[in-house]
Amino acid sequence: MSMARSSVNEWLGQRVHGAALDASGVATIRRDDDSVIVIEVLPDSDICHLCALVCPLPDIAREAVLMAALELNRFGRPLGGCWLAWEDDVQMLTLCHNVLVPATDAIGFSNTLDNFLNALDIAREQLMVPDWTDNATFATDGHADRSDDAPALVLHDMKA
Repeated sequence: MSMARSSVNEWLGQRVHGAALDASGVATIRRDDDSVIVIEVLPDSDICHLCALVCPLPDIAREAVLMAALELNRFGRPLGGCWLAWEDDVQMLTLCHNVLVPATDAIGFSNTLDNFLNALDIAREQLMVPDWTDNATFATDGHADRSDDAPALVLHDMKA
């Protein structure tokens, strides 16, 4: 196991009971029914990728939602360095962030997860406007086989 995967596994275990990367370097953690965070560390990589589904494009005002997404991506504000991307496989906008594993520690990783969840809430608040769609509901993970067994994300203080 690479040093990055080992570190992320340790930090995940400290943060969420039972969370760990699988053999392919992927873990999913669930905050609530609508929020599943995918964590991935590729083999021989020092980068940890965070990803979560935000929302589909509505049937009406699609351009307005895309423009709002572009505005949220502008200079990384207000998403705190996260960015929105289009996931063609599931036809949804996703929130993404990369963590350079050697440049962080358990506290930094935990803070990054908190910031990622805050950015997810901001993105959903800005993009899931009921006026744009009659059935504005939050997205759930399209990979049910991964998310059904995802441990619940337990937010707690990680002070040393």
